[in-house]
Amino acid sequence: MAQREVKYESPAHKIFAGKSNWQGYKENDVIAIAFESRNHGTLHHFYTLGSVVGYAIDNCNCPFESVEKAKERGHKIHWANQNSSMITSDARPQEYSFMQEHGDHIKFHGKTFEIVSTPNDNISLKLV
Repeated sequence: MAQREVKYESPAHKIFAGKSNWQGYKENDVIAIAFESRNHGTLHHFYTLGSVVGYAIDNCNCPFESVEKAKERGHKIHWANQNSSMITSDARPQEYSFMQEHGDHIKFHGKTFEIVSTPNDNISLKLV
């Protein structure tokens, strides 16, 4: 098995190089996008990938019906939620994510999306 390049590592978090398009991302994968802070150098925003299908399966609903309802209501089928952060003194397992940048193309659920910056440090997945 090939080793993935580590882009950043701390006791709480490890960020690997982004996945190639032939690998693709799956439900609940976390992507990291770096940004420059005024006082602390390079920091990262973390986003969890999600979809109507994954949400429906997790909640024992029919994924086909859920997709149809989402389309009828004009909701997005795929998204990325920004993760919150907290400081804790408790021992926790190291979390991991994959490094990406705004404008990158990623493969998620068999479709190619562009990562688009939106207001308030959020991102959107634009179907390519």
